[in-house]
Amino acid sequence: MALRYGKSAVDETVPQTYVPGVATAGLRPAVVARAYRSLAPVHREILTETVFRERSVNEAAALLGLSVDEVKVRVYHALRALRDAVG
Repeated sequence: MALRYGKSAVDETVPQTYVPGVATAGLRPAVVARAYRSLAPVHREILTETVFRERSVNEAAALLGLSVDEVKVRVYHALRALRDAVG
């Protein structure tokens, strides 16, 4: 069974206001986009693959040459970083 982390826009440069694990209700898309761009490259990469391109953790792991557990850890930390960046 492959896990997926939400559904959102395919365009990773300007994410929609819904990002799993981040309370974005009422936030303007520009605020979320700015927060996304402020993330470390490793966090943007993992969110791009799992959230915006809707790849499963298994697919992202294969694509990035990482273990499934490492992908899960990176998604967790990336979502926390995004939540903190949004404020």
